[in-house]
Amino acid sequence: MSTNIEKQLVDLYLANLELLEEGLPSYVNRMRSGAIEAFRLNGLPDRKVEKYKYTDIRTLYEGREYEKYFAPLPDTAGCRGLERLPLDAYEIPLLNGYGISEKPLTKLENGIVYGSLRAAASACPEIVEKYYNRLASEDTDSLAALNTAFMQDGAFVYVPRGVRADKPFVVACCYDAGENIYVYHRNLFVFGENSEAKVIFNSHTVGEHSFLVNQVTESFAARNADAEIAEIQRENDRSVHLSNNYTRQEADSRFQATVITTDGGTVRNNSTVIFTGKGGENHIYGLYLAGNGQHIDNYTNLEHRVPDCTSYENYKGIASGNGTAAFNGRILVAQDAQRTRAFQENHNLLLSDEATIYTKPQLEIYADDVKCSHGATVGQLDREAVFYMRQRGLSEEEAQKLQMYGFVNDIIGKVNIQPLAELMSRVATDKIGRI
Repeated sequence: MSTNIEKQLVDLYLANLELLEEGLPSYVNRMRSGAIEAFRLNGLPDRKVEKYKYTDIRTLYEGREYEKYFAPLPDTAGCRGLERLPLDAYEIPLLNGYGISEKPLTKLENGIVYGSLRAAASACPEIVEKYYNRLASEDTDSLAALNTAFMQDGAFVYVPRGVRADKPFVVACCYDAGENIYVYHRNLFVFGENSEAKVIFNSHTVGEHSFLVNQVTESFAARNADAEIAEIQRENDRSVHLSNNYTRQEADSRFQATVITTDGGTVRNNSTVIFTGKGGENHIYGLYLAGNGQHIDNYTNLEHRVPDCTSYENYKGIASGNGTAAFNGRILVAQDAQRTRAFQENHNLLLSDEATIYTKPQLEIYADDVKCSHGATVGQLDREAVFYMRQRGLSEEEAQKLQMYGFVNDIIGKVNIQPLAELMSRVATDKIGRI
């Protein structure tokens, strides 16, 4: 498939291939040609692609002109002035997808390595080459392929076998430029056997320019690893955030992912989880608050390929004004994945007649000894509960907001990093006050 916008992107790649490859090892660069060819063949997804039936990606690329920088910009005052998370952490600051720390890569005495993926690709080839693009390359998603073709930098975390990280890793993603730009942002997280770690994404835009962010994250949880990733997305209403998150879990590993989206013009989050070892457990949570003019779409794909694994999935959304949101969740239980336990929920609130929420939970089961369930609701605020609270002195607005706070805190309460959960609660409370 080739149209004008696909041709522009391929031409941009070909014209700047030397800049893309500069400073990166051959094992990273040799993956580019196959990726750009896959993108050329498949093109940008539109609503005819079932996975993207609620979001037309093509129109996002065609609707506005973007520039692409092939080198990092200097650190900006806007990014330096952003509020930092209120917790002690190992920090990985990124500006438009590029590492901007004075020390690109940090190696701790216990073997932990974190910082720029670009720096790690050269300094730790024995780790990066083993894992880089192993999950994304299995997917036919053309946005992931486009990210592989344009990849230059992102965040890297490696926690070796038997090591417990004593504080979380914070990936501070700032987007700031004097014009509309493309951002290709790649992350790689490797959690060794019997390790434990937490990673936080905190995404912001500075100013009113538009950023089209294409982000890919690959996470690997080895046997008996315990990992958690949490993300706050709050970008301006002119920006587009397209994210592909891939997770592979080996035997007896535990992995939790939580994403909270409060701001951004169009946000699309894809999450794929693959169980490759018995006894794995996954918890995936999402909260999306779509105000006027916003579109937030979440797609999840949990693949139970082996026996005795468990997954819990809960997404909640609120839409107001003419905001739109979607949840499309698929759980696959393969024929050999006996004794699978998989549970999926999606609950939504509509605050206006113009707001729209789509929900499509799916179970695809080929094994016969399983416990699986899914359910979805789209409704409005409970008028009886509002009436009850008004009888106790609250105004109607106060009663409505209190009900919404209770609705969203069910997801926020799943976050196991207390200062982050408190920040998420404040961010959600602020957004509820604006919708």
